[in-house]
Amino acid sequence: TNVACNGGATGSLTVSPVNGTAPYTYLWDDGSAQTTATATGLSAGTYEVTVIDINGCIATASATITQPTSVLSASGVATHVSCNGGSNGTVDLTVTGGTAPYTYAWSNTATTERYGRLNGWYL
Repeated sequence: TNVACNGGATGSLTVSPVNGTAPYTYLWDDGSAQTTATATGLSAGTYEVTVIDINGCIATASATITQPTSVLSASGVATHVSCNGGSNGTVDLTVTGGTAPYTYAWSNTATTERYGRLNGWYL
């Protein structure tokens, strides 16, 4: 599984031996030397696993974890109400980076990138 957010450590890799005799010993080169078939908490990069079967036969494999190319950011453009007390203001968000599709959660429970008929402040 690749990293969900740029700079994160949510990746994981699983190895499934197809030859040799169980039980197997696993050793990942992930900095914390995980010893199970699945290495978790991985950041972007290439990792190698060494698998040793009960007879001492050794196999290695490598795989690469990727991450989104840039950090998630959002910017908004507000159109103010036309007169004091009105409710015709809007906010349009532009989101870049991260991994689409994006989820929007305004302070008033709206869930789209454009929110209209506004009066007051919204986050």
